[in-house]
Amino acid sequence: MGEIAKARAEMAERPQRMTFNDLIESKKAAFQAVMPRGFTADRLVQMAISARNTTPHLSECDASSILSCCLRAASLGMEPSAVDGLGRAYILPYRNGRTGTYEAQFVLGKNGMLELVQRSGLVASIRTQCVYEGDDFDWYEDEDGLHFHYRPALDAPHGKEHMRLVYLSARLKDGGSVFCAMSRREVEEVEGRSKAKSGPWKTDWEAMAEKSVIRRAFNRGMLPRSVETREAARAIAEDGATPVIVDGEGFRVFDDAGDEAVEVDAETGEVAE
Repeated sequence: MGEIAKARAEMAERPQRMTFNDLIESKKAAFQAVMPRGFTADRLVQMAISARNTTPHLSECDASSILSCCLRAASLGMEPSAVDGLGRAYILPYRNGRTGTYEAQFVLGKNGMLELVQRSGLVASIRTQCVYEGDDFDWYEDEDGLHFHYRPALDAPHGKEHMRLVYLSARLKDGGSVFCAMSRREVEEVEGRSKAKSGPWKTDWEAMAEKSVIRRAFNRGMLPRSVETREAARAIAEDGATPVIVDGEGFRVFDDAGDEAVEVDAETGEVAE
């Protein structure tokens, strides 16, 4: 049994004496051994406590799943949006239908996805844009490539109910270009497969629509896959799952986090039922 699992067992036996804060404070030395450069165990502890205290139902999640998500965020040089408000990453509760318990999931936000693309060093520019009723927008493809134009109607009403589509455009440093679009219906289908009862789909719908088109471009191989590190590539692939954290020798830091195989929805990035 690993050190974290032992501490959790001890907490279960003495709930009146060991709190979540006590658990992670007692294991800071173990955290420091797997801390990415630029992050400290003290900062991880503060981040975990803050995220747990400010995100609904997160306090009901398994402690090791919360800490795994915090370590994944730290490995990417990010903090949960509940902590820094930047919308790069989220730690959200997921009710496991098999066990009936809550587990924490690491979910990349739109800004986190964009940051990982830009860190690749292969993209000269990238932008995402929601197009609304009244905006002048069209695209077509011919023998010279794909063309599009967009001119916003400044007085057009915005919001989910008025959105027509969302698109991504990027220019690569090798001279290539990328364009990908999704209709409102396609975005709503992605949203419909999300199990989250709270989080960015409820509070930042348009940003999640833009994240959806970034993810689609990744899934279709349109954006550079050689992102900054193996950890960053893994974060995109496992977006929406409870991360499995291993130490330098390949052993799990949290013995029981992510033991059960899960299926991840390719469009939402979340764990599928």
